Amino acid sequence: MKSYHSRFQMMGTFIDLVVNHSNGEQLIKEAYLQLVDYAQRFTVNQTDSELMRVNHSAGVAPVSVNPDLFELVKLAKYHSEDLSNPFNVAIGPLVKAWRIGFKDAKQPSQQEIATKLALIDPTQIVLDEQKRSVFLRQAGMEIDLGAIAKGYFADRVKQKLVDAGVESGFISLGGNVLTIGGSPKNSNSSWNVGIQNPLLTRGEVIRAVPLHGMSMVTSGINERFFEVNGKRYHHLLDAKTGNPISTDIASLTIISPNSVDGEIWSTAGFLPSALESIHYLNTIEGVEAVVISDLGEVMTTNGLVDISINSTVLFAV
Repeated sequence: MKSYHSRFQMMGTFIDLVVNHSNGEQLIKEAYLQLVDYAQRFTVNQTDSELMRVNHSAGVAPVSVNPDLFELVKLAKYHSEDLSNPFNVAIGPLVKAWRIGFKDAKQPSQQEIATKLALIDPTQIVLDEQKRSVFLRQAGMEIDLGAIAKGYFADRVKQKLVDAGVESGFISLGGNVLTIGGSPKNSNSSWNVGIQNPLLTRGEVIRAVPLHGMSMVTSGINERFFEVNGKRYHHLLDAKTGNPISTDIASLTIISPNSVDGEIWSTAGFLPSALESIHYLNTIEGVEAVVISDLGEVMTTNGLVDISINSTVLFAV
């Protein structure tokens, strides 16, 4: 069966789509348009997006949204209310205060951080199932779906491709990989995906994982950061202190059936230490993890199966 491959830039990253199907070219075009729609509606970087209509109405009135956005906000709110981990969909005000990953990144004052901390309580997000509306109780609150959206997008793209009869394919949204079936080109019939070494140059693989219909998502502190007076500040923020999370974790990779779960737990598992993270993630059903410390130590959850890094690796995340 013919294989179709497309690469394009969107959402601040490179996106790769591989579809093994006789109608693969058309299916990739449809997937591209699907991603364009999501990127335009779910972003906080366009003032007129569907999500920003919710944020602009904070403290004023509920906003009815499309079912997919409501579904994602509901899922994100549920996980954000677990205060034992750093995942927080209401963290938007802090993200905008730091602007890490953008040219105008800065270190906010402690007074500004204190002001923003009062605006990031996820319990202040009110959902109305009947009206499918979202209301942020406090003026100045902002939902930010950056820690979960790409996983949700990947799952939706995969579902549409599977519904169209695709049995073998590969979706890569930057550090987020989702597979359909296995690879017809590899002897192990899997998509062999590498985990980058966060302490070395980009492309250096420290671990490889065979994926067959599974997802792999990596979060790390090595790519989105800025420096002030010789000190590095990464983009993963602590909702308790308002500062980047203090941790010895350099990167965290989650392997799971659904990509949205990989997104959630690759943030939620960013705890103060790699060992604490592994202990915590071993209690989460349906996920496996690879945690790399800032000293290069590699830790894995109990059920992880990997392969030699000498195997052919399609992509590295």
